[in-house]
Amino acid sequence: MTQQKRAWQSIGWPEALALVLVGLVVALVLTGQIDGIALIILLVVGYLGWMARGVIEEAQRVRPVEPPRTWAITMIANLALMTLGMGAFGWYIAGGGSAAWIPLLLFVAGMVALRQWRRGVVAKLYAWRGPALVLLQHGEYRKLVNALEDEATAGQGHPDKLAVVALAYIELNKWQRADRLLMQAKALAPDYASVNGALGSLRRHQARYAEAIEAIEAALRFDDNATSRYYLGLCQYLAGKIEAAEVTLQNVVDIPTLFRLGQVYAAFILGQIADERGDTAAAQVWYARMAKHAPKAIPALQEEARRHKQTDYGETLKAHTRTMEQILARRPLQAPDEAR
Repeated sequence: MTQQKRAWQSIGWPEALALVLVGLVVALVLTGQIDGIALIILLVVGYLGWMARGVIEEAQRVRPVEPPRTWAITMIANLALMTLGMGAFGWYIAGGGSAAWIPLLLFVAGMVALRQWRRGVVAKLYAWRGPALVLLQHGEYRKLVNALEDEATAGQGHPDKLAVVALAYIELNKWQRADRLLMQAKALAPDYASVNGALGSLRRHQARYAEAIEAIEAALRFDDNATSRYYLGLCQYLAGKIEAAEVTLQNVVDIPTLFRLGQVYAAFILGQIADERGDTAAAQVWYARMAKHAPKAIPALQEEARRHKQTDYGETLKAHTRTMEQILARRPLQAPDEAR
């Protein structure tokens, strides 16, 4: 019963209207008050409306980071081509014959041209992202700020760029500056995964774990991925939500796209949870998984703890890496088959 209530609550007005219209069409067909051609037209128009809704929603998602002209051309072209394609298909089904192939071929050619144009536009719009992420990965936080902050804050601001610059300021422990940038980004794109993910990172470093959970959950609603789910599980654990953290981390730790440090730290946390529950056997299994790549992961965690020393989150990392080292020191030597 609870699942049924949730299902009904998830239905918005577009879905409800679509259900009513489907019921009306079925009733007209069963009573013989609608002929075949009219039925085809209704179905094509209904499906076109449903597809157009998706196009408009996607256009709204990218609007904050695209120039107005680029955004408008993309949305209008998609809607026009979709109308052309669906109209050609409906015409063919209704008996248009070979003549219907002309608009259908125009639709295919238009979609190919639009995709090629979009590929070039997106490559130019996001040319900054690769170099910025490289600077982040290499710890060149000041270089990133100097290279990107002016672009990020120009005009109304660019939410993705603001989020990346904020991440650099977080690592520099300039949290007030990061907070201001992220509030500016939230005003532009409140639902963006990059913005909410960066906000979750800031709140995590500030040891405001409940707020970090809210921000990461918002990021996941926009873009579900293994990295965000890992950080959600980490923040749940640090917030004391042990059962939720265990479920989240168990569901993400085996995903191949999860980065190596996340796999190691997630296995450690799951081992700690099992230990606290008194399940020694399960804890040993998780610690064995942690040990496989811990020698490379522990120094990275220690470096992060040093960057954020004398903060609650930094001290937590420091304590965890010390515990990880103690666990590794107590482990027996590898068995021959385990070494292989």
